[in-house]
Amino acid sequence: MFDLGLKNKVVLITGGSDGLGRATAKRFALEGAKVVICARRGDHLLQAEDDIIKEVSEYLGQHSKIEFVGYPADVTDAEDCLKLVSNATSKFGGIDFLINNAGASAAESLEKLDEAEWLADFHLKVMSAVRLSKLVIPFMRKRGGGCIINNSSIAGLRYRQGDSLYSSLKAAVTHFTKMSGVELGKDNIRVNAISPGAVATP
Repeated sequence: MFDLGLKNKVVLITGGSDGLGRATAKRFALEGAKVVICARRGDHLLQAEDDIIKEVSEYLGQHSKIEFVGYPADVTDAEDCLKLVSNATSKFGGIDFLINNAGASAAESLEKLDEAEWLADFHLKVMSAVRLSKLVIPFMRKRGGGCIINNSSIAGLRYRQGDSLYSSLKAAVTHFTKMSGVELGKDNIRVNAISPGAVATP
């Protein structure tokens, strides 16, 4: 592997027990980062934590030091977000990377979506990124900078039929990324979004 300079960096990843979040967490762990993941389902989170530690240990060697922990959290809840960041910083002393990855939703037509679904998804995809970004800024500033990565989507940039909810909120994530990146650049905090297309995940 190439040395990406991630050894001992502290990484917080939401939605880290499945799909892109899980793969990202494993990749950071393989690079020697200190990884914190969260998910709503505690049993699923614990299984993902155990599996990733086992897979990384098998690759790096049984005597490798792997610092990896999962905390159950519902990122639509402000108190859970605060507790998550507190747990991560207490465990590892700070945060260098925040990866806002939580947020899956079913595609549905505008006519069939009710207001409760819009609000629930808004809190999951947009407000979770806003809340957690605000919470980690002081810790990144103390470390001389950091990196926030928001998982957006190509759907936030281009029309996708029958997907008004997902596409609209991912567009909001993308624009939030641009604005916060401009604002936080002076603190050496980089803010970027990835905008993948369809991804086949387990």
